[in-house]
Amino acid sequence: MLENDTVSTPILIIDDEESLRHTFKIFLKRQGYGPIVLAGTFEEAVLAMSEQSFDLIISDIVLEGASGIDVLKRIRELGLDCPVIMVTGYPNVETAAEAVRLGAFDYIPKPVEKETLLRTARLALQQRRLQQEKHRIELEKEQYRSSLDALFRSVADSIITLDRDLNITKMNQSARLMVRELCPDLLEGANLVTSCSNEELGWLKSNSEKVLRTGIEISEHRIECSTSNELSKVLSICISPLEDGQGGNQGVVIVIRDMTDKTIHGTGRRTKFHRFIGSSDAMQTVYSMIENVGRVDTSVLITGESGTGKELTAEALHLESHRKNRPLVMVDCTAIPETLLESELFGHKKGSFTGADRDRMGRILQADGGTLFLDEIGDITSMMQLRLLRFLQEKTFYPVGRDTPIQVDVRVITATNVDLKRKVEQGLFREDLYFRLRVIDIILPALRERDRDVEQLAHHFIKTISNKINKPISGISIQAMEHLLHYPWPGNIRELEHVIERACVLCSGSTLAIEQLPLEIVHYQPPSHEPSVSPMTTTTPPSQLNKDELQQLPMDQRIIAALHKTGGNKAKAARLLGMDRSTIYRKIREQRIDIDNLDL
Repeated sequence: MLENDTVSTPILIIDDEESLRHTFKIFLKRQGYGPIVLAGTFEEAVLAMSEQSFDLIISDIVLEGASGIDVLKRIRELGLDCPVIMVTGYPNVETAAEAVRLGAFDYIPKPVEKETLLRTARLALQQRRLQQEKHRIELEKEQYRSSLDALFRSVADSIITLDRDLNITKMNQSARLMVRELCPDLLEGANLVTSCSNEELGWLKSNSEKVLRTGIEISEHRIECSTSNELSKVLSICISPLEDGQGGNQGVVIVIRDMTDKTIHGTGRRTKFHRFIGSSDAMQTVYSMIENVGRVDTSVLITGESGTGKELTAEALHLESHRKNRPLVMVDCTAIPETLLESELFGHKKGSFTGADRDRMGRILQADGGTLFLDEIGDITSMMQLRLLRFLQEKTFYPVGRDTPIQVDVRVITATNVDLKRKVEQGLFREDLYFRLRVIDIILPALRERDRDVEQLAHHFIKTISNKINKPISGISIQAMEHLLHYPWPGNIRELEHVIERACVLCSGSTLAIEQLPLEIVHYQPPSHEPSVSPMTTTTPPSQLNKDELQQLPMDQRIIAALHKTGGNKAKAARLLGMDRSTIYRKIREQRIDIDNLDL
């Protein structure tokens, strides 16, 4: 017997003859096998097999009330893979064939000789160890392959493997993302030579063929190429032979590192900037614009739809400027009644008008040395437009009721969600003020134009809101996220934040689900791609237009349709359009909408 055989070798002996069971046990014990478990009935054997595992089972073919064939069947049902030796006093071909079919290792006739039993047991246990070793090796190989696959997927560099015909056999996620920009036709299964349409990547094809011929690695070559968006990239490329383990090459491995951010942009693609969240191309442009404009002490006009982050832009511009340690004063021109806006901005002298019981410092003076941000500048009156123009030109102003001017050093940043140029054309906004405010303009993209920033923003809001309301919400389901990504977000980031807050409040678990989302998001269907026609010139009743269709109309028709939809209720129409009630009143006047003549 081999030395290794003295290691724990549990064996089960099944026989209804007690003397035979004990004889087999003595033979096997003396050879160092054990522990040895004895069973006199089929039921005792099943109980033993259920309680522990065995390296070998020896069973009589005839048992009281059952048979060794029943034992073999139960072993198969239990999924046991140990060898089984059958013992019988009445051997026949049919029984032997059935035993072998059911997986018996061997068949020993009675009377059983000691040497025959020990030789058969030794062979069965050797096969058992070989099977276990083979299984262990296969398991290690599978674990190794899984580890390699995980490593292959997680590496930040792009990895592409090619066979000898330069067919792409595998790409990791980084490679798929990079190739999508450089050459969309390069997919797994495609051929590098025939599918690579980017002429600048011709170097990649020729050198892959060279590595295949010579077996010599080409490392750390940097090439410049253009993406499908006409952006320039600098790539560091290494091409190595993929050995077959027998001294030959079965293909090549290409490792690509994007050096663009290191050589050109320095810090790379940003996911956050001041209080902004987002890594889309549109937001990278905004971040760079803010950095460059922030250093220049000039007027800036911020435009974009409601909810796109105009206040955040003004704040970031202030923090990027040399005025960052001085005040940032923000004024929402729509939140202050028109009769008080002049006093709010320029201040007033005691007694200058009824109720002016003391001198008041205006917002402009409060911002001295710093930045003044005027939000919704497109809604101020013509008189306020004139006063603001004089202030921008002269850097001085007169508080209400005061004859002497006050000089200040203030940078003015303004914002609007209306088309100021169109208002100038309509005579509703001064052209000279428009150009004075729009020395530099920053156009904020709508959320629907920001690729997958929705996902990043949603996770950010989930984290902040769940902490605020003290709920253990850690994420959102894939299905719910798909609805968020599918929705056009007419209210932009503000609407997304409110939707996430609503979902967090309604959520009773740790994950936001579809049932916590508003119905207009869950059931949203994109409009048809047919040419758009103004609903005022079609038979479609304005009351049947959905929120997305309303947002696509010109302002005057948008307000009229909202009034139709709400039965003339201005407050409800304002909420439907995502604006304040005071704003819709002003816009009705500006757009010269005659409500009395509308068929509401």
